[in-house]
Amino acid sequence: MGNQQNLLILLAVIIVGVSIGVGMNYFEQRNINSARQSCLSELNYFSSIAKTWWNTPLEQGGGGKPRRLRGGGGHGHGRIRMIDQLGIYIGHDYNIRNDTFSTENGSYRIRQGGNYSVRFICTGNTNSNGEPIEIIYIYNMKTDEVDIDIIN
Repeated sequence: MGNQQNLLILLAVIIVGVSIGVGMNYFEQRNINSARQSCLSELNYFSSIAKTWWNTPLEQGGGGKPRRLRGGGGHGHGRIRMIDQLGIYIGHDYNIRNDTFSTENGSYRIRQGGNYSVRFICTGNTNSNGEPIEIIYIYNMKTDEVDIDIIN
């Protein structure tokens, strides 16, 4: 009877260990998915701000519907470049030197994305497979089309 009890205890320990492992893996995947969704939600929000800036006339501090976002990384010819204007308009302590700003979910870089488009590159604060989550989000301000590429 002692061997049967030992076998049952061993089986119970194995089942509990496997359950804990599965639960931890499930929780980790849910955490990564939640972090991606948070970044995507912020990217949607930033694209709506970009659209507002793009539609606002130059005289009122907006973009004036430019075809392409020119420049970034500081002042050019005595004037703030368009990417920097958009970044300042978005806020979140936008850094003119490297076209970035941060939130609790990650850091974001603003780039030119093509005609009438802005490209946001999100590097999340959560890791997946040992690398930070990275999302490239291109928003066309004229047609409201979105192209999303989840790198990690």
